[in-house]
Amino acid sequence: MIKKAVFSYFNPDESFGNRCGFVKYSDFLFTTALSILCASRHFKEVQFISSDWGLDVIKPLGLPITSYSNKLNEMKSVSKYFWAYGKLLAYNEQTEPFVHLDNDVFLWDPLPPRILNAKLCFQSHEPMHLKGYHYYDLLRPCFNKAKIRPQIIVDNPVTDFAYNCGICGGHDMEFFKEWIKCSAEYIFAPENQNLFFKKYGDVVIHQNLFHEQYFAASLIKAHELRPEVKVINKDAIKAGSDPKHKYTHYWGTTKTDKGNMARVRMRLYDFGSPDAKINDQGQEIFFRIDKFCKENNL
Repeated sequence: MIKKAVFSYFNPDESFGNRCGFVKYSDFLFTTALSILCASRHFKEVQFISSDWGLDVIKPLGLPITSYSNKLNEMKSVSKYFWAYGKLLAYNEQTEPFVHLDNDVFLWDPLPPRILNAKLCFQSHEPMHLKGYHYYDLLRPCFNKAKIRPQIIVDNPVTDFAYNCGICGGHDMEFFKEWIKCSAEYIFAPENQNLFFKKYGDVVIHQNLFHEQYFAASLIKAHELRPEVKVINKDAIKAGSDPKHKYTHYWGTTKTDKGNMARVRMRLYDFGSPDAKINDQGQEIFFRIDKFCKENNL
């Protein structure tokens, strides 16, 4: 049974100007806080992995985090376009079963046992034929022309679906070691850089879909693990908002919506500790973040 939730945060610019897809940096902070608070109700351990800069931002907020790591200092030499490699580093720092949650995932209820006991678990499938997931096919020609490619990925092409890593984890720790090895071989090869940043520069921002989510699907196929992989919802469109599953994922443009961000703030403000008679836990964190944002003009 997974008892540990892991969060990671890579800011390549080490500045508040990089808002991680949000309109304002304050939106990122309030969202991250609510995500961690939700997870802390369901997991014995909550780890936050970042660079020294990221830890200096998060630690003063007083979130219910049980351990910190500066493992993502290693990301300082990695292109910002390969930000998902930071998540792979976070996966591979684990020595026990875990689930990694994106900072915009809110677990209102505990994850079901079939997820917590799975060899590997993910948020959902990403069917390649659906609108919005055509980037896999746009990236395939780049992969096919790359001079350096992991042979196991070449030998196990996937054409139906990849795995969304908004929620990702499991008990098979060796899988994550092979995954990051394949990713590093592909994205760091000097022979591939011209391909990524010049010949296919128009899609370089989407390369993470391939070396993260597609590679995961290919390795799962190679090791015949599909029957042992569990997802919360096979439908990628419903995965982050299906009330039956009692969790929310603000992905893509949903986190630029003012109404959604207002709801995050209200949820955080009203968030109480499990034993509290009043909702004070969220309020304390809310005011700390609000003070931090005012002091830094965020």
